[in-house]
Amino acid sequence: MSIILLVSAITILILFVVWRWGNARELNLPPGPPRSFIIGNAREFPRFSPFIQLTEWANEYGDIYSLKLLNKTIIVLSSGTTVKEVLDRNGMKTGGRPEAHIVRRVEGKIHPVFDSIDVPMWKASRKTFHAFLTSQALESYFPMQQERYLRLLRDILTSPKDVVKHTKRLSVSIMVALVYGQNADDARVDLFYRGMKRLTQLADPFTNPPVDLFPILKYVPARWASWKPLSDETKAMRKAFHCDLVASREEAYLAGERVGCYMEKVLDRPLDDNLTREEIRVMCRVLVDGGIETQASYLQTLVLSLACYPEYQRKAQAEMDLLVGDERFPTLEDFDDLPYVRAFTKEVQRFRPILPIVPAHVASQDVRYGDYVIPKDALILMNTWGIYHDPELFEEPYTFNPERYLHSEFGVKEGANVNGFRENLPFGAGRRVCPGAEMASRTIAMNAMNLIWAFNFAKDGSGTCNIDLDNYLPGLELAPKPFTCDITPRNAKRAQMILNVTVAHG
Repeated sequence: MSIILLVSAITILILFVVWRWGNARELNLPPGPPRSFIIGNAREFPRFSPFIQLTEWANEYGDIYSLKLLNKTIIVLSSGTTVKEVLDRNGMKTGGRPEAHIVRRVEGKIHPVFDSIDVPMWKASRKTFHAFLTSQALESYFPMQQERYLRLLRDILTSPKDVVKHTKRLSVSIMVALVYGQNADDARVDLFYRGMKRLTQLADPFTNPPVDLFPILKYVPARWASWKPLSDETKAMRKAFHCDLVASREEAYLAGERVGCYMEKVLDRPLDDNLTREEIRVMCRVLVDGGIETQASYLQTLVLSLACYPEYQRKAQAEMDLLVGDERFPTLEDFDDLPYVRAFTKEVQRFRPILPIVPAHVASQDVRYGDYVIPKDALILMNTWGIYHDPELFEEPYTFNPERYLHSEFGVKEGANVNGFRENLPFGAGRRVCPGAEMASRTIAMNAMNLIWAFNFAKDGSGTCNIDLDNYLPGLELAPKPFTCDITPRNAKRAQMILNVTVAHG
């Protein structure tokens, strides 16, 4: 009997320890939802639009909390203060990236987006990106960009139902011209987006095996690992987009032809940064990729916002008419004198942030935040959606209202805590903040002014002109599903001005 009692007691003790291990948190870890044995919070973590659940947890557990996915600790930041303290002030400790074996199979082992911040390639890429994107440099690129901005107006005027296609074309053509000094035809635009769609599919951790958590999965034969042939096909597609652009620019460069593009500037000084030809090609690819999809997604949401909220559209148009009128196109200098238009662009960015969750950082060592410790190797997520939809900060955060930005710099309630808020917060934080934030802001400003000045936007009968979340594609980026709307010129004079302008070919 004593042996049975002893075995029973040991069994109960083991079960208790297992239960405690499965539900307790490491010492000083931020709070969070209860977790299941072994799998942690994997069951509750949503596959689609995870930022919604992350924000619900933030409302319950606070602006910093922790999750477990199998053996991986995740820290979620949902306030300007936590982002400032954890990512900005501790940038050297929180600037890493998680392993991404499947994506690296497509993009290659050398890649600044996934490299640690102490890798020479990452440092060299940031150095050249910043040099290429200074305010003075951006001024020099503006004439080329303006040609393409006006091309967008003409494309929309002549084919308004293809507005989504036109915004994609604009984004590709600008980045290809800036980086490679070349034009991009419709076939190349289509090739880019097909490749990016495949890459996004491969980057989705819920549709592919957890190779990074279980490295042995790397060795599963391709016949039983569908992600392997898909990766190889995507790699070929991505290579087809960039390869001849790189080759053409290298050939022209060696022949002494100069157009002032990014690739030339890097080729001018490879020895200064100890860069190989392959590293130069990768840096060009990263810059192109970073600028294309975000621009197109924002412009599409801007168009949807104008069509879905006609009362705010009319107020922005009235302000534009008073300043610019019918005799000229808007200029970048006009933007500072258009507070309502500026407010509209900010609300678009707040209401539907392009990156509702910023790509994960990784802690390279323990980081202390108040009484909490963020452990080494933890993933750190910046919950942009949660920050910009916090009812403690924003009046009716799930309502589109640009006029909130007429009353305060960041659109928040009177007396709200804006510690950590800054103009480029949607572009990331710490050492990983997007180096192209200023260029993106200028692109937003010019296209918003042009579109508001040139056209009236309204819903059509297709039912696709909808800014609800279910009208957005799944993925890391908040991009609208294909849509149409009614777009008409504001008046005949402006339409004729658009038709008379000489536009870029690609």
